[in-house]
Amino acid sequence: MSDIRVASGHLFFFYAYDVGFEIALEEARPRCEATDSPGIAGLRPAPAHLQYRPMPLTVSAGAVPVPVSGKTYRLDATVKIFDFGALSVTLTLPIEDLPLDEYTEIALSLASESGLEKFARETAQRLFERIRPAVSRPRFADLVEEYCVWHVGGFSPGLSGTEAHARLPQEIARLLTLERGELSEAAVTDIVRIPMRYFDNDLFLAEWNASFVYDPKFQDTVEVLEFLNVQVLELRFFDHLLHEAIEGVSEELRPHRRLFRILHDPYEVPVRKLSGIRTDVSLIRERIYNTLKLVGDAYLARVYEETRRKVGAEKHEGTVRDQLTTLTDIYTVLNNQAQAARAETLELIIILLIAIEIVMGLLRW
Repeated sequence: MSDIRVASGHLFFFYAYDVGFEIALEEARPRCEATDSPGIAGLRPAPAHLQYRPMPLTVSAGAVPVPVSGKTYRLDATVKIFDFGALSVTLTLPIEDLPLDEYTEIALSLASESGLEKFARETAQRLFERIRPAVSRPRFADLVEEYCVWHVGGFSPGLSGTEAHARLPQEIARLLTLERGELSEAAVTDIVRIPMRYFDNDLFLAEWNASFVYDPKFQDTVEVLEFLNVQVLELRFFDHLLHEAIEGVSEELRPHRRLFRILHDPYEVPVRKLSGIRTDVSLIRERIYNTLKLVGDAYLARVYEETRRKVGAEKHEGTVRDQLTTLTDIYTVLNNQAQAARAETLELIIILLIAIEIVMGLLRW
């Protein structure tokens, strides 16, 4: 497709990290010279309530030089701070007047460049250290969630969304799958079979690790995709946290027959721990899903739901729900055992008091 050029566009690389239970945004703001995120710009008709609650903060992190095929590209870096304890690093490369083949090659080369995630992590860690006093239960988790967005603002010669979908399926499929090879016709058909359009001059397609956005009004779509990437990170973090909690208390289900249980409840600590974890996960899940609600914008809601399905968010949510159920069952068992242990201890104390009273009565007699 050497006759098709990308007149304007961007390459977006999202990296999300969990850094703690909660971030006090107003306390973090002066520590990193942050500003309010632009949020949902409302470029298409949408209700006024369609916005972040609360609004995340944005911090500029300069630029990162990345060599690709003998050329060095400078990607702009920004970090978004969410109140539920997450940081989202976005690396952006603006594109202007490039052949589509070159656009695709640069995108795929950067997507396979491990140095991007390393830079993003270091950027997030530096910011984390600056705002640490504003973070409740600070801990920079090892997990990272990545996602790419390939944006085209316009083609030269101009193409409608329908024409771009019909003429460029191989190129779009390669961008969505991050594959350089020639994909089979059946694979291409399957990859590009669910296009979304709002106007005639736009097109949206999603896969598990990348999305293609052909749209001059792209900002809100990119905003939603970045937030979804953060949501997936938090779901994976909950999965990891709940798995550790379940593994950690499995030993507590074994019978305890110790003399010192009269003076010490062996289930008190694990029961409190499980109760705390259940509460924390439930609170954070609620805050994540209430931070940005897309009710009222049919197009953004479709973009969100389709991409959410592609990246497997529903599977992660199902795993988290199952583990919460398992954790609740374990909590119930341990709590019942703790109550039984307390009742048993009380019975022993009563028996001892009765025995002492009998002995004292005999001695007086």
